[in-house]
Amino acid sequence: MFSKILATSQRRWLLILPFIGFLILIIMVKLKPAPQLKKDIIFSPLVEIEKAEIRKLTMSITGYGRAHAKKSWQALSEVTGRVIYRHPNLEEGNMLRTGTVAFKIDPVDYQLKLAQAKFDLNSAIADADRIALKENKQTLSLELSINRLRIIEKEYKRKKGLLKSASISQSSVDKEQSNVFDQQEKVLELETSLKLIPNDIDVAQARIQVNQSRVQEAKRKLDKTQINIPFNARITQVNAVMDQVINKQSILLQADHIGTMEVDAQFAITDIKQLFRQSISSSLLQGNEFPDIKRLKLQTKIRLYSGDDILEWPGKVTRVSDSIDPQGNTVGLTVEIKNDWKNMDHINDSPVVKDMFLEVQIMGDEKQILSVPTEAIHGGSIYIVEGDTLKIKPVNPLFESGRYTAIDASLENTISVNDLIVITDLLPAIENMTVRTVMGQSK
Repeated sequence: MFSKILATSQRRWLLILPFIGFLILIIMVKLKPAPQLKKDIIFSPLVEIEKAEIRKLTMSITGYGRAHAKKSWQALSEVTGRVIYRHPNLEEGNMLRTGTVAFKIDPVDYQLKLAQAKFDLNSAIADADRIALKENKQTLSLELSINRLRIIEKEYKRKKGLLKSASISQSSVDKEQSNVFDQQEKVLELETSLKLIPNDIDVAQARIQVNQSRVQEAKRKLDKTQINIPFNARITQVNAVMDQVINKQSILLQADHIGTMEVDAQFAITDIKQLFRQSISSSLLQGNEFPDIKRLKLQTKIRLYSGDDILEWPGKVTRVSDSIDPQGNTVGLTVEIKNDWKNMDHINDSPVVKDMFLEVQIMGDEKQILSVPTEAIHGGSIYIVEGDTLKIKPVNPLFESGRYTAIDASLENTISVNDLIVITDLLPAIENMTVRTVMGQSK
C-alpha cells in the first residue's frame, strides 16, 4: 500500500519538474539587465572620390536628318518635237556621266529655220555692202562733178569777159551760164544723196544685227533638240519615251548630282547655343563681313546605323537654317558629304544616297576647361569632401565630353580645381556628414 502511494507521488513530480524549470528560465531572462547602448557610434559611409581638374574636352552635339543631293536637275524641253533618240541606260536609278546624250528631238524644223535665218543674214550683209559701194561711187562722182563745175564756171567767166569786148554773142554766154546751173544741180543731187546714205547704212546694220540674233536663236533652238546630262548624275525620274511628241516646258527627266550630298540635320536650340558659345571667338566677329558658320571649322561625323553595322563619313557644316522647325522647336544645320566614287571601295564602303536617315555629330575645338565626372553631378549640385566632411556645392554644367562634364568656373561658390569630388551615388547626402574616402581610378 505504501509503495503504491510512493510510486504515485514520484510520477506527479516527474510531470511538475519540467514546468518548474521552464518557469525558472523565463524569470532569469526577465531579470537579466539589458546591454548598455554605445552612444558614440557615428554613421560614416565609404565614398569614392576624384579630383576636379582642368582637362582637354571637346564639345559635341548630335542631330538627325535625311540626305539629299546638293544639286538636282530637271530637263525641261525648250522646243517642241518628236523624240527620235533616248539613251538605252536612261532608267531610274542608273548613273550617267557628264555630257551623256539623254534625248534627241527631231531637228529638221529647226535646221530649216537656221538656214532661213542665215539666208536673211547674208542678204542683209549684201545690202550693206551695196550701200557702201554706192557711197564710194557717189563720193567719187561728187568730186568729179565739183571739178567739172569749177571748169564750167571758169569758162563762163571767160565768155562774159569776151562779151564785153563783143568777141562772142550773148547767146553763147547764156548757154555757158545754163551749163553752170546744170552742173550745180548735179552737185546738189549728189550731195543730197550722200547725206542720205548714213541712214541707209544704219538701217542695213540694224537688219544685220536682227538677222544675226535670229541665227543665234535658231542655233540655240537647234542645240536644244539634244538633251545632255550636265554632271555625273543618278537618274531619279524619266517622263519621255521614243516617238513621243513633247511640248515646251515638258519635264523630260530628273537627276541628282552624285558627287556631293547634304543632310539638313535638326539640333536642340540649347545645344546649338552652347556649341556656338564655346566655339566662337571675338576675332571671328570682327570686320564688316556677315557671320559665316564655315569660318568656325567645326568637325563633323555622319553615321548610318544599319543593324549591327555602323557606316561613318566625314563632312563639313556649310550653313544654318533660316528658320526654326515649328514641330520640334529645333535648328537645322546643313552638312555636306563628298561621295568619292573614283577611290571608293565598293565592296566595303558605301556612298551616301538620297533619303538615308543619318546621325550627325558636330564637334567644336578642343578646350582646356574645369571638369568633373558626369556621374558626380546631381541636378545643379555636386558633393565634395573637405577633410572628412561632406559639402554640397552648386554647379552649372556646360557640356558633356565622354565621361566628363565641363563646369562653369565663374559660378559663385562653385567647385575649384583639385576639389575632391564624390562620384559615389550617396543616399542620403547630408551637408557636413562625416564620410570615409577612397580615391577612384580615372577611366
